[in-house]
Amino acid sequence: MGDIQTYFYLALISVIMIGLTLTFVGIAGAGLRRWFRQAHGQAPLTFWLVGSAITLTLLFIVFGTAGVLYGFIRYGAS
Repeated sequence: MGDIQTYFYLALISVIMIGLTLTFVGIAGAGLRRWFRQAHGQAPLTFWLVGSAITLTLLFIVFGTAGVLYGFIRYGAS
């Protein structure tokens, strides 16, 4: 498999992973927003914790995927 084909597949996998992550985080965020509207009187700490977990998951997947792709492109050619 040539270098260009390898990078194409890595980019394709990265785009798919980031797209799926954004989709799932969007679904979780919409559910969290709905849960926040329905739960009057509950402690806001729960919503902050769940929202932070969703945000950390998003950042971990997006930056991890981008970092792996950058590493392959930067150091894979040598």
